[in-house]
Amino acid sequence: MRDFVRNFFNPTLRIVLAVLSITVSLMLVAYSLGFLPDENKAALEARAKVSEALAIQIAVAASKNDEALIKNTIALVVARNHDIQSIAIRRSNGELFAQEGNHELHWHEPPPGRSTANHVQIPLTNIGATWGRIEIAFRPLDIDHGFLGLSSKMLILLTFLGGAGFAGYFLVLKRALRMLDPSQVIPERVRSAFDTLSEGVLILDEHGRVVLANRMFSDIVGTQASSIFGKPIDNLPWLQFDKSMAGEALPWRVAMREKKAVTGILMSMRTPDGSMRRFSASTTPIMDGGKTVRGAISSFHDFTDLHNKNEQLKYSVDQLRKSRAHVEEQNKQLTFLAACDSLTGCLNRRTFFAELEVEFQKGHSQNQSIALMLLDLDHFKKINDRFGHIVGDEVLVRFAQTISSLTRNQDLVGRYGGEEFCIALMSPADTDAKQLADRICQRVAAVSQDWLPNRERVTVSIGVASVGAEPCGVMDLVARADMALYAAKAAGRNRYIWWADLPKENRQNPAVQSPDRPRAA
Repeated sequence: MRDFVRNFFNPTLRIVLAVLSITVSLMLVAYSLGFLPDENKAALEARAKVSEALAIQIAVAASKNDEALIKNTIALVVARNHDIQSIAIRRSNGELFAQEGNHELHWHEPPPGRSTANHVQIPLTNIGATWGRIEIAFRPLDIDHGFLGLSSKMLILLTFLGGAGFAGYFLVLKRALRMLDPSQVIPERVRSAFDTLSEGVLILDEHGRVVLANRMFSDIVGTQASSIFGKPIDNLPWLQFDKSMAGEALPWRVAMREKKAVTGILMSMRTPDGSMRRFSASTTPIMDGGKTVRGAISSFHDFTDLHNKNEQLKYSVDQLRKSRAHVEEQNKQLTFLAACDSLTGCLNRRTFFAELEVEFQKGHSQNQSIALMLLDLDHFKKINDRFGHIVGDEVLVRFAQTISSLTRNQDLVGRYGGEEFCIALMSPADTDAKQLADRICQRVAAVSQDWLPNRERVTVSIGVASVGAEPCGVMDLVARADMALYAAKAAGRNRYIWWADLPKENRQNPAVQSPDRPRAA
C-alpha cells in the first residue's frame, strides 16, 4: 500500500496539486473581495435604474395631468421589459389610478416605506405632498447560494478550472520535467568515467524513458545525447534479429517486469545516416530498498564490424559454393556430351561398349547372362530423301525415346551408328529378351504414325543374341546380333530374329560384316 501511494503521488502530481491549489485559492479570494462579476448585484442595479427612469417620466406626466401619457408609458415599459411582470400607480387612499399586467397577482406588499428585490415602490409627490406611489413587480431573481455560500455558476467555474487546470498543468510539468537534463547535476569526474566506457550505456527510469546516455552510445547511433533525453527508448528505431520479438519482449521491459538481469539479446538499429548497427543488449533493473523497480541500466555492445566481416565471409563461401556447383554442372554436361549422343541422348558407341565390357567382366565373375539387341529403322534413307534430314532426326529422337521407355534402369541403350541402335539387357531370360524385342516392334509400328508428315508407319528390324550356354566375347556377341539383324531384314523387315534360331550354317557365315564396318540402310 505504501509503495502504491508513493508511486501514485509522484513528484509531478505533487507539484500539479500545489499549483492547482494556489490557483483555486486565488479565485476564491477574488470572488470574496468582489473582483469577479456578480449577476444578482448587476440585476439589482439595473432594476434600480429602470425604476428611477420610470418614476421621472411618470412624475413629468403627472405634473401635466396627462393620464393618457401615464398609461401609455407604463404599458410600453411592461411590454418592452421582460423582467417586469406588472406596474401600477396607486393613489394615497389606496385606489389604483392605472395598472398594466395582472398587478393583483404579482404584487406583494413590502414593508412600509421599503422596497425588495422583486417589489419596488416609489412615492409620487405634488407640491410637497404625497398623492400616490408607483408599484413595480419584477420577476423573482434566481438567487442560488449553492455549496458553502457559493453560487452554482461559481461552483461550475471552480470545477472547470480544477479539471482543466489539472490536465494542463500535469501535461506541461510532465513534459518540462522530462526534458530536464540530468547530466547537468552529475559531477564532471563521474560523467567523464561514464563516457570512457567502451560500450554504449543508457540509464532508464521506471517508464522506460532515457535519463542518461554516455558518449559511446551517442557515437554509435549517430545522434546527440541531449536529443534522446526524456524520450522512451522504445521510440528508437530498433530492429530485432528475431522478428517474433514483440514490444513486451524488449530486454529492458523484461528486466523491469521480471526484476532480473537480461543479457545477450541480439538487436539492431537503423541510424540517421541509413546504416545498420548491430548490438548485443544487456539490461539490469535498478531497485530501491523496498524491491521496487526505479529504472534500469542497459548496455549495448556494438559488433557491427564483426557482423559485416562474417557476412562478407558468408557471401564468399556462398559464391564459392555456387562456383563449385557451376563447375559440377559443367562437368555433368561435359560428361554427358562425352558419354551420350547429342541428338538422341542415348549412350554413344564408345561409352556403350566400354560399359558393356565392364558388364561382361561382372557377368563372367558372377555367372550372369547378357542379351544384346541391334535395332535398325527400316528404309531410313528413304525418309531422309523424301522429307529431309530434319524430319529424319526427329524420327531418330522419337525412336530413341520409345525404346528407352521400354527398358529398365540397369539396361544399356546406345546409338550404334546412323539409324542403328543397340540395347544390352542385364541378366535376362531368353523369353524376356524376345518379349522386349516383340514389344519394341509393335510399339514403334503403333506410335510412329505421328512421326512422318504423311502419317506413314515406321518399322524396325531387330537382331537378338545372348551369352548363354555358348560363351563369347563382346565383339562375338555383337557379330551374332548383327547376323540376326541381317536375317530379319532379309526375311522382310519389321520383325526380330533370335541368333540361336538361325540355321547353323548361317551362324558361321564369314561374309557377315564386322560391327565396326558401316553398312547402308
